[in-house]
Amino acid sequence: MAASCPLPVTPDLPTLRAKLQGLLQFLRDALSISNAHTVDFYTESVWEELVDLPPETVLAALRKSASETEALPSETRPLVEAEWEAERTQEKWGFPMCHYLKEERWCCGRNARMSACLALERVAAGQGLPTESLFYRAVLQDIIKDCYGITKCDRHVGKIYSKCSSFLDYVRRSLKKLGLDESKLPEKIIMNYYEKYKPRMNELEAFNMLKVVLAPCIETLILLDRLCYLKEQEDIAWSALVKLFDPVKSPRCYAVIALKKQQ
Repeated sequence: MAASCPLPVTPDLPTLRAKLQGLLQFLRDALSISNAHTVDFYTESVWEELVDLPPETVLAALRKSASETEALPSETRPLVEAEWEAERTQEKWGFPMCHYLKEERWCCGRNARMSACLALERVAAGQGLPTESLFYRAVLQDIIKDCYGITKCDRHVGKIYSKCSSFLDYVRRSLKKLGLDESKLPEKIIMNYYEKYKPRMNELEAFNMLKVVLAPCIETLILLDRLCYLKEQEDIAWSALVKLFDPVKSPRCYAVIALKKQQ
């Protein structure tokens, strides 16, 4: 979309860089403490296409993609979406994108990026964290490491906590899902692990609360990097971060909006 009317005032590039520098200094200190973890944001190619391609081309591609998806039989859509997801995950994850952060040699690993999906506002509103399910998962990992000698595994337990009646049930279901011999572990051994680590559940809660506090910082870093990248492009007339809805619904409540100059 081309700009043809007065546009709202947004922070200039030096101001954005100053904000990024302050945030980076904070994260350098904080991330080493928390080992925080964020759902991958958009890949670099998405942003490059926004800048390089005419708006008409981008909109036409989006319309074509949507119409092709709607035309698929409902039973085949999950398979196609899975293929698209597989292609997406093979792409290079683009962070940072702006020249300023590249010059600073700043990098943000996947474990750190994963923290941005944690919702500080939800916790502040009293919705809390799933501490018990996280505790179950942590103890299960220790059981598997000690009793089966496994430290890395390609399989996933998934979201089975809500289906389990107790920690014992959780462990039994998880071992079965991972293809491990559950008969190797009698009930007494499993419950001994539970009793051993139960007094430390408050430590796990404190650790996860630290990650929740850092989550908005990671999300802000990613968003400001994208905004700074757009402001560095000569053919972008205006760009801004716009809050769309209440962050209690989702921490991903901001949209990056840009208008290209008229050709």
